Amino acid sequence: MPEQPAPVSVVIAAYNAEHSLGPALASALRQAPAPAQVIVVDDGSKDATAAVAASFPEVLVIRQENQGPSAARNTGIQAANQPWVAFLDADDLWLPGKLARQLAAAHRHPGAVLLAGDWVRSEAEYQVPQGPELESLLSYRDVLVLNRFQTSTVLVRTEVLADCGGFDPSLDGAEDWDLWLRCAKRGMSVKLDLPLVVYRDEPAGYSKDLPRLYGRMLRMLDRERSGTALTAAAFARVLTWHHLRFALAFLLAGKPALCRGVLREVRLTGLVRHVPGAAVGYLLPFLGGRVARRLRRG
Repeated sequence: MPEQPAPVSVVIAAYNAEHSLGPALASALRQAPAPAQVIVVDDGSKDATAAVAASFPEVLVIRQENQGPSAARNTGIQAANQPWVAFLDADDLWLPGKLARQLAAAHRHPGAVLLAGDWVRSEAEYQVPQGPELESLLSYRDVLVLNRFQTSTVLVRTEVLADCGGFDPSLDGAEDWDLWLRCAKRGMSVKLDLPLVVYRDEPAGYSKDLPRLYGRMLRMLDRERSGTALTAAAFARVLTWHHLRFALAFLLAGKPALCRGVLREVRLTGLVRHVPGAAVGYLLPFLGGRVARRLRRG
């Protein structure tokens, strides 16, 4: 008897991805069970992206004028016909068992609205997990403190995406974090503490443009302030923490003027009084975790 497909719509936003899209699609279609629906949104590519997608008969190909990754993903979400949506960037790969592990976790946690996991930068780094799988249950506050989810690892309920309104194109660079926060207001998130994806980021990608990301983050957090369940003081500590981590990031990136600008913003906005709490509660544990991970990697 043939295996029932996974109740998942895979959404792949692709722009000029003719060289990476084929392996990405193959990694999704090789899942066991395979997803019931795979959607590629060709976001106005100038190369053979659409032809590569069309070479896979199982794939629904949607073409649109170039509007950016958020709009392309939203187009895919609108075409989804399964209870769950999984995102896969066109230059990433799903590791074997990705969907099966997440759906098993969703069965263990029926109230979960979003499930994600870790990632590696090459298939050579991946080792098949041994022993019991570890997982973290995350609240809205946890997601507000840090964006813990790489987009290609995320599996989210379709009805929650519809309720949230999808990605906000005006926040490209922080649009994923913004959406995960809106999802987290509607239920628990589960992070599997094992790799699910090979993440192949681009040096010139949005995540590498620190000033842009800082600005988009501040806009997102300012909007978040009015709808947060945190007290004003607790939210201010989280906001201060985000300023501090970007000040450090600018300093490490060799941009001392931008670092000083962030610290000036902290002073001018009256967040200085929250620096001790933010440093002890968030910055020091964050740095300690980074050091521990580097030591584990040798």
